[in-house]
Amino acid sequence: MRFKAVTHKGKVRKSNEDNYFVDKESSFFLVADGMGGHAAGEVASKIAVEKSSDFNLPKKNNNILVNLKKLINNVNEQIIEESQRNSEYLGMGTTYSAALIREGRLYYAHVGDSRIYIFRKGKLKQVNKEHSLVADLIRNGKLEKKEAFNHPQKHILTQALGLEKELEIDAGKEDISTGDIILLCTDGLSDLIREEEIEDLINVFNRDLDLLAENLLNTALKNGGSDNITFILILNS
Repeated sequence: MRFKAVTHKGKVRKSNEDNYFVDKESSFFLVADGMGGHAAGEVASKIAVEKSSDFNLPKKNNNILVNLKKLINNVNEQIIEESQRNSEYLGMGTTYSAALIREGRLYYAHVGDSRIYIFRKGKLKQVNKEHSLVADLIRNGKLEKKEAFNHPQKHILTQALGLEKELEIDAGKEDISTGDIILLCTDGLSDLIREEEIEDLINVFNRDLDLLAENLLNTALKNGGSDNITFILILNS
């Protein structure tokens, strides 16, 4: 298995509130997009990374999703407690999209509007369910997916870590094959490059993760770079 992780503050934001974490030994991958202003978003996503790095993932496959949900709830509690201790951090939060790869299967757990994709045989498929107003409109048949890319309310989240004690965590598992590419990304990438364009870039550069990552980043920056950009590419080899 090979991977490439990238994070960039973009062309507009003064700081980078995104964070990511990779544990090569357990094949655990995480992207977190912080929010809250006054660097509080950076604090929230940093807590997500720190608490995830301390977590002991299960060695048996039948407990993975239960433990990933437990991890997210623990991170959520820590962010809420930190915001209550420091008034400057009040209202801070973060998305959380985690993937664990084991024995030909992708396990994932997610809160927020970051995304998890599988690229297979030339096609890109999103596997996680976003927690956003626009995603709800699409699921309820009130908005076409092609209209969501430029929707004025696409940044409104319905869930994030640090805001509420009770979470509806999206979690699941997908079989993966040799040659599949998994992409975890914050909305700094997915809001600036349409899915068809991401798919095209992977089709062209899928044999070279470094070159693929470079082209994804450069395209997002060329399209405005209006947000922090973070993504992880994983080649299941």
